[in-house]
Amino acid sequence: AAAGLAGSGSIEAVSTAGAGKWSIGVDSDQYAQAGLAQYKDSILTSATKDVSDAVYNLIKSVADGKPQSGEIRYGLDKDGVGLTDTNPAYVKMTDVTAAVDKAKQEIIDGKITVKTTP
Repeated sequence: AAAGLAGSGSIEAVSTAGAGKWSIGVDSDQYAQAGLAQYKDSILTSATKDVSDAVYNLIKSVADGKPQSGEIRYGLDKDGVGLTDTNPAYVKMTDVTAAVDKAKQEIIDGKITVKTTP
């Protein structure tokens, strides 16, 4: 679910759906969130955004007298987005993690184009 904490219900639903079902958290490492601890074994990974780094850089730019403006993107190339590897089950899926790493590099290198919306 792409709903941050509002998506916690989908994580709960997946955890009760039976073995072999995975959820993917969003925005932060939901596997590590205390409020979802009872469901963490069903959270394979989380798609994260490095909001703290983006906010820090904005504040620093203002403090330095050179405020950032316009569209600023923190993509894979700047580790602004990514997947967590907190769940040991995900780490053990070496074929999956290798495919993710390969796709990440191909996106960074421009071999794969990710469609975006304006």
